[in-house]
Amino acid sequence: MSNTGSKVISCPKCGHDNEIKLFKTVNATTDPQFREQLLSGELLSFTCSECGHTAELRYPLLYNDMKNRFMIYYIPDVDRDKLTDEALEKEYGSLEPITRRLVGSFNELKEKIHIFESGLDDRVIEVVKAALKDVVEKRTGEEVSGGYFSKYSASEDRIGFTFFVGDEGEQFVQTTRLEIYEKSAGVAKAAETEAESRSFRRVDRDWARNALYRYKKNK
Repeated sequence: MSNTGSKVISCPKCGHDNEIKLFKTVNATTDPQFREQLLSGELLSFTCSECGHTAELRYPLLYNDMKNRFMIYYIPDVDRDKLTDEALEKEYGSLEPITRRLVGSFNELKEKIHIFESGLDDRVIEVVKAALKDVVEKRTGEEVSGGYFSKYSASEDRIGFTFFVGDEGEQFVQTTRLEIYEKSAGVAKAAETEAESRSFRRVDRDWARNALYRYKKNK
């Protein structure tokens, strides 16, 4: 089940004290309504009862999807590549195999959820995203500041990403055949030992770059 607590915080606009509910754990399997509230941003938003000011709540949260066998530990602005939590390991360690990931932003959290719910491997997704980033930069002549997984269709044989291009961060959608995803699995497999660690591990753009480097070096 989902695990909650409460905390009193002062409104940054009017200073009024508000008692709010904090979700330490969201269990998407037993409490699917919280999944929807999380993805919409409602679960991590604050509205002052006095002045109506709204703001984003930023605090550590564990997302647990028992049906799809993955867990994502969201720690805002986390600056580490992996995290070992003995308490979580004691509670969930017997649930192998289960994918554990560590993310530092709410957007990363949402992206991981969509990837795993689509039955895809986020390691392969990051490798494909890194390769398509270079394609987009060549096509547009602009620097890509970031991007996220945004499309998967087996019937259309397409997988796609939305990239932020140029100084204005204009959105640019780039798709490719699922064959590219399947071929990129070999690159991700080169980092399989790390990915199988029982710790919560970050799999992001830096991870993909290192995976590509190791693959090319050992090829």
